[in-house]
Amino acid sequence: MLSLNKHFNETFFTRRAVTLAAVVFLGIASTPAFAQYYRFNPEHRRPVEATLHDLQDIGSYTANTGERDRERFTNAIHHLQQFGERLHERGYFDKDKLDQAIGDVQNIIDHNRLPDRGRDVLFRDVTQLRSLRQHFDDTHYHYPY
Repeated sequence: MLSLNKHFNETFFTRRAVTLAAVVFLGIASTPAFAQYYRFNPEHRRPVEATLHDLQDIGSYTANTGERDRERFTNAIHHLQQFGERLHERGYFDKDKLDQAIGDVQNIIDHNRLPDRGRDVLFRDVTQLRSLRQHFDDTHYHYPY
C-alpha cells in the first residue's frame, strides 16, 4: 500500500509539472514573434514636457489675443497632458492622443497670432513630437489586444 501511494504521488506531481510546462510553453508560443510591447522610456517624456512648458509659457504672454486662440492652447495642453499621463502612469503609448496633440500644436502655429520666437519654439516642439511618433512607428510596437 505504501508503494502504491508513493507511485501515485510521483505520477501525480510529474503529470502536474508536465501540464504546467505545456501551459507555459503554449502561452509563450501563442504570442506572435513580431509583437513588441511598449516599454516606458523616460526619454519619451522629454519632448512632451518641453512642449507643455512652452505652450504654457507662450500661452501666458499671448493670453489676451482672443477666446479662440486661448481655446487652441487649452486643447493642445489637455491632449498632451493626457498622452503624457498615459505614457507615464500606464506605460501606454497612445498614438491617437499624440496625433491629436500634434494637430492641436500645429493648429496654434497655423492660426494663432504669435511672436516669431514663439512660433519657432512651437515649430521645434511639434517637430520633436513627430519624431517621437515616427520612432514609435519605426519600432513597430504592437499591443496584445
